[in-house]
Amino acid sequence: MAKLFSSIILVSLIICASVRASYAGPGIGSNLGLRSQVDAKAQGGAFQVPAELRARVDFWKDIFATYTSNQIVIHYRDFPQVRFGLLDFSNEAKTMNPVVLERYKDRIEKEALTTMREQLTALSKGEEPKTPFQQQVVDLLRDIPGGAIKYKRLIDDDLIRTQSGIRERYAEAIRKSWRYLPVMEQIFVSDYGLPKELTRLPFIESSFDYTAYSSVGAAGIWQFMPRTARAHKMQVGKYVDERRDPIRATRAAAEYLRAAYSSLGTWPLAITSYNHGISGVRSKVKRAGTNNLAAIIEDPRERYFGFASSNFYPEFLAALEIFQDHQKYFPEIPIEQPLRLVSVPIRSSVSANHVVRQTGVPIQALKEANYALLDPIWRGAARIPAGYVLRVPIEYQQHAERVITPENVPVRAASKTKSSGSKLPAPIEPAQAAEREPRISKQRYIVQPGDSLFTISKRSGASIKKIKQANRLTSAKIMAGQIIIIP
Repeated sequence: MAKLFSSIILVSLIICASVRASYAGPGIGSNLGLRSQVDAKAQGGAFQVPAELRARVDFWKDIFATYTSNQIVIHYRDFPQVRFGLLDFSNEAKTMNPVVLERYKDRIEKEALTTMREQLTALSKGEEPKTPFQQQVVDLLRDIPGGAIKYKRLIDDDLIRTQSGIRERYAEAIRKSWRYLPVMEQIFVSDYGLPKELTRLPFIESSFDYTAYSSVGAAGIWQFMPRTARAHKMQVGKYVDERRDPIRATRAAAEYLRAAYSSLGTWPLAITSYNHGISGVRSKVKRAGTNNLAAIIEDPRERYFGFASSNFYPEFLAALEIFQDHQKYFPEIPIEQPLRLVSVPIRSSVSANHVVRQTGVPIQALKEANYALLDPIWRGAARIPAGYVLRVPIEYQQHAERVITPENVPVRAASKTKSSGSKLPAPIEPAQAAEREPRISKQRYIVQPGDSLFTISKRSGASIKKIKQANRLTSAKIMAGQIIIIP
């Protein structure tokens, strides 16, 4: 493999070593289908790999399953299958401090890109190639129209891109996927009549990180945004976020993909819409004058989609092929047994500790069965709300019904106010609280289904205004399971 050891010899290595044909991949023409035949090994069924996309799919397979985080591929942004070079820091990673290594990688990467841009500048002026790297670029971009302008675009439009490998992260995704994948396949196939292959989308959406949140606020393995999630009747709140519930979110994803396919007519377009939106894909199809996604993506003259949307379907095909032969790509990852769970509807709000005490389920196992429950609940700052359907590992099924028993709420002793001398209402004792609902004490109240600030005000004697002030509420909206202070 090509290796850059220092900035001193960086230029000569970039020119002579790191852009050998073995690293660069086929020319763009073959990737566009201009000189290629259908791949005999292309996948059967609804998700065959078009010949035009084969090189792009193979690029992403390498990123997912071959290259590690210490290897950086330098490639053409518009056509990532065109690889200009590889920076390999595997040996340095064995001896360098992680912080020092990252700084070193960043410096070498910047120097490599600077050197490439300098050589591309000569080509952009119409000069003949004089170095092996320049000749390699000319050969790779031979089927891209534009003459010297295309080399200038590489610089002006920042079309030289770097991509680190993610083999380690992808291996972890393979391992985690088994927890829920069988039930996800059952939902897609049995409940919605969809191909089971669609359940591989979380490999590229979230790496099957069940607790994932993106920088723009998407969450869960299917990466739903709050507005879309609510449109699919998922709860998104401070204590419960059903976007992180693999089963609930999988049903929502199936609903979306079925509607997208019905609207757009092909799976490549429907899958791309998961990243670009149905109306967005439809407008691109109209503009391109074809519903052939491969032709749209690999068009050498015009970019219809941005980088993420152009590569979304090819990444999905790469994930599909890797998973179908995962033991070849990740022999070190054993197949885990899927989680086997039973559902327990919660009748009245309870704490996570109450569930652990009543069922004996270890807290980590309970978390992995209920990703929708957020950190305040696990920290004990909030309770699992009434109406939530709790999932418990099946081996604890015989104790699961104990969860529905009411949980006593400890309260502080009554005290006198020094200013007026009047007494606060006597608190309800724990035994009484277990016997009758709703439970109101002078300190706090657990909101029950059907409650409103009006009904709580009538029962407690405190005005709605004072209740809102005591709890810093800006509206009259409250939810079951919420704990509020009664002044």
